[in-house]
Amino acid sequence: MKIEGKVATIIFKNPTNSWTVILLKRGKGYITAVGETQDLEVGDELELDGEETTHKIYGEQFKFTTYKKVLPKTESALIEYIADNVKGVGKKTASLIIGLFGEDAVDVIRYTPSKLNEIKGLNEAKIYELNRFFNEEWEKWNIIEYLSGFNISVVTANKIYQTLGTDTITIVKQNPYSLMSFVKKLDFKTVDEIGKNLGINLDSEERVDTGIIYAINKITEFGHTCVEKENLVKYASNILEVGTKDIENGITRLVLNDKLYIQKMNDKDFVFRRSFYLAEDNIAKNIVIRTKENVKTKNYDKLIEKVSKKNNIVLSDEQKEAISTSLNNNITIITGGPGTGKTTIIKCIIDILEDIKKEYVLCAPTGRATKRIKETTGKEAKTLHRLLEITKVDDNDIDMFYELPVTPIDTDVVIVDEASMIDCMLMNNLFKALNSSTKVIMVGDVNQLPSVGPGSVLKDIINSNATNVVYLKQIYRQSAMSDIIVNAHRVNEGIYPEFKTKDTDLFYIKTDSIESTLAEISSLVSYRIESFAKLDILKDLQVLTPMKKTQLGTIELNTLLQNVLNPKSSSKKEKEFNNRIFREGDKVMQIVNNYDKKFSINGEHFDGIYNGDIGYIKEVDNLNQRLIVLFDEEKEVIYEFDELDQLEHAFAVTIHKSQGSEFDYVILPLYTGYQKLFTRNLLYTAMTRAKKMLVIVGSTNIINFMVDNVESKNRMTGLTSKILEKI
Repeated sequence: MKIEGKVATIIFKNPTNSWTVILLKRGKGYITAVGETQDLEVGDELELDGEETTHKIYGEQFKFTTYKKVLPKTESALIEYIADNVKGVGKKTASLIIGLFGEDAVDVIRYTPSKLNEIKGLNEAKIYELNRFFNEEWEKWNIIEYLSGFNISVVTANKIYQTLGTDTITIVKQNPYSLMSFVKKLDFKTVDEIGKNLGINLDSEERVDTGIIYAINKITEFGHTCVEKENLVKYASNILEVGTKDIENGITRLVLNDKLYIQKMNDKDFVFRRSFYLAEDNIAKNIVIRTKENVKTKNYDKLIEKVSKKNNIVLSDEQKEAISTSLNNNITIITGGPGTGKTTIIKCIIDILEDIKKEYVLCAPTGRATKRIKETTGKEAKTLHRLLEITKVDDNDIDMFYELPVTPIDTDVVIVDEASMIDCMLMNNLFKALNSSTKVIMVGDVNQLPSVGPGSVLKDIINSNATNVVYLKQIYRQSAMSDIIVNAHRVNEGIYPEFKTKDTDLFYIKTDSIESTLAEISSLVSYRIESFAKLDILKDLQVLTPMKKTQLGTIELNTLLQNVLNPKSSSKKEKEFNNRIFREGDKVMQIVNNYDKKFSINGEHFDGIYNGDIGYIKEVDNLNQRLIVLFDEEKEVIYEFDELDQLEHAFAVTIHKSQGSEFDYVILPLYTGYQKLFTRNLLYTAMTRAKKMLVIVGSTNIINFMVDNVESKNRMTGLTSKILEKI
């Protein structure tokens, strides 16, 4: 069903998915229309294709699947349309054009603009602007209408047009599958629909090759950098509905064209995306270069003794070994669990480097991690992104991230904390920026969750046995008194945790349902923990959970905790966005890297807010359509309302998002959920986030299941093999 009308009001537009509610004027009446739109303004004349529906709350609506702009039907409306849209042409001039050419005015503007010279007040610049606007506008909507014929949404069609412009239809007709290369995040199924409609054969090379790339991209979304060729063939064959021989031939073509790479590991062929293969290869080269270069061994015993006295600490033999090894070798890995003295070692290494006049850089993958290492060492630390001056790039755009130019780092030593969080693309960029003579010291806990991004860099380097690795096993006296730390080590060794009833910092509350689990969490944050310890409940306590969805996921928990910890109040302004309420006082997290987001500290200007940064909503400014978030108690960051998709509530966060952070008090609900997520290293990582108190709420069976489940530790990568090949 098609209807036409004029946009009277844009009632609502969701900036995250372009879902729009408009009031459409039809003759003397009005109708509410809903659907996805792009570049829509009040006054636009539209033709909508859809169906009439009845919403249980909002009543009668017209739900449209496609739309296009059309010319106004009356002379007065056309005059208004020209005056509103064409720069430098007002209503008076527009009236003269329509008065002279009538219903032929648009054709004159588009095809014979020289005739407009007859109109007084129209110079060449204005005639050019009239011609440009009408031609571009018509061409754009003709292209969008063409794409809409393949069941492509207007929003997606507009993205394609913005990328390809006037060549869109030609490119689509020649090879619709090439759209996957031009338009980022375009779904294969969308492109395949076009291909099928154009009559392209299922086994065509263009379709098969594009489908293979799509298949390997889907597989590597789970952190793998490669996939066994046999598995890729099966998966791609199912997606494309063609024979395995077609897939094998396609893989061969893609390898010959440098789109894919094959590496033999354990007598099996593994297929890599180009960027992953080259990134791992460069990491391997840099590691081997550093391991092969001769280093004159020096005795640092006296300096080690000096810094231990300076810091009033007694260093163990393994700590002394870690310091000495780091200073005497071009690449060293220091790994150990909580309470094994990793931070103490970093501080001592820094003191010695300063003593011997060596330049160093201290860095970590996240803003939270750099803040923590700065607090514990007293030294400035930078995120890897800031250190490398990585800006204006989508971290999910793997190919762009690989090709990214980085700023060279001229220093003697680079110390990387929380190294388990570094993926292969970021590690590759770090090595690209370093001289081959720069010492690299990587410090981290290899038993924590792997990086969110692709690869398993720290684990793979350790498994190669090519570098100097110092394993920290001793738990120091203060830490040994913590049941959190003792039991975290038990979990890591595959032993069930032990829970005491008193004189402990690790508590377990058994529940028998989701409802009772939620009730316990609510009472804990409401008063029980505050009655036990003095704390700022919002800043010092963090609820961690394995997942986003389900009743015990972050989405539901944040709704519950917001109502408990920061309830609605007449004194607190708020903004509804994407079915969420952002309220003054809310705890929020930045969920994407935004390198351009500006803020100031003590009059000095900076830019860059990063994925995982936690702050608090200081002000909701409905008048100016923005809110202000305070990060780290000093960084005031302004978010326009259409940028709120960068924020999530952080009363509860996933364990993955908590990596690199520590919290004084942690509540960990473990009752039910997607069992594949419930792994030993997830539990271990969660436990190691708590400094003063950890409260586990839930089921003993789930806790024990997690201890036994080591499935998640296996990622398909090629770094270990590449290092061994180059030694």
